[in-house]
Amino acid sequence: MNRKKLSALALAGALALGLLTPAPAAAAANKVVEIPVNFTNTDWGEKDDWDTSSKTDLNLWGLGEDAAYAGSYDVSFKLYVPTSYIRDGSAINISGNLNFDAEVAPDDWKGAGWMDFRSTELQSNGEMTVWNEETQKDEPSDCASVKKTGGYYVISYQGKTMGGLQTNEETEADVTKAEKVGVSFNLAVKGMMIDARGAVYVDDIKITAAGGTVVMDEGFDSIKSLKDHGQTVFNSNYDEEGAPLTLTTLPDTTVKTLTVAKKKLTVKVGKKVTIKATAKPAAKITYKSSNKKIAAVNAKGVVTGKKAGKATITVKANGKSVKVAVTVKK
Repeated sequence: MNRKKLSALALAGALALGLLTPAPAAAAANKVVEIPVNFTNTDWGEKDDWDTSSKTDLNLWGLGEDAAYAGSYDVSFKLYVPTSYIRDGSAINISGNLNFDAEVAPDDWKGAGWMDFRSTELQSNGEMTVWNEETQKDEPSDCASVKKTGGYYVISYQGKTMGGLQTNEETEADVTKAEKVGVSFNLAVKGMMIDARGAVYVDDIKITAAGGTVVMDEGFDSIKSLKDHGQTVFNSNYDEEGAPLTLTTLPDTTVKTLTVAKKKLTVKVGKKVTIKATAKPAAKITYKSSNKKIAAVNAKGVVTGKKAGKATITVKANGKSVKVAVTVKK
């Protein structure tokens, strides 16, 4: 059995045991792994089965270096979540594990178990939290931070695997006896009280074994295809073959706006009035008069009354256009 199928089986085992349930920023030009999502949870009371209606699982293998097994690992990555997915009362839960395959003979790999890393949540107020089982409360996350940029919540995760190696009936190998151990990266993303179809994106995955050996360090800039390196499992309906992964440039989802304080202005002949316009994100704003003989406007939006009459000033920025009606009086 090859390592690809072993990683898939290990992920299935983890899902079956309920290990990926929620606990009760690279530059925009970089390549990222696209994770299609179909979140359909809109009410806590109606749909509380997050595993079947809101979760997408990502499994990446073949991207790291084979090395001797270590008892613990540091895990870091970035996850990009479109800000449009989050509304009041919603959340994104992030959890996952590392799967291990051991080479028991030349080119003979067998499943050796997995280790979870701590789950965390992005709340609708833009904060990252973790669930404290003792207090039964959300607390500030000690493994993830977030910033809002380019239309995304950019989540930077950095944590350690928890506990020891876990196994099930599918486990066939003892990692402590193998000279080479392969590591695959699994990520589960759940949308809570979210109705959104689209994608989230992962980048800058790094896995470091205890002692400092780096077994995976992937920014994806040099990877041309991931079709031989991973699978996705939609809504936890497990499929051994999975779906092909897409490597893409992070789309720009910034919401671009142009606002004008007043769309009707009055100015006397020989006097001036300024159009107050704001573009977000900041961009060049242009102004154009429909009749310069009545109302002239400069590059800063200053309108000068030339003679009595009416004219329209067209304000443009960020692909938006706003018209301002100007009346010039004697």
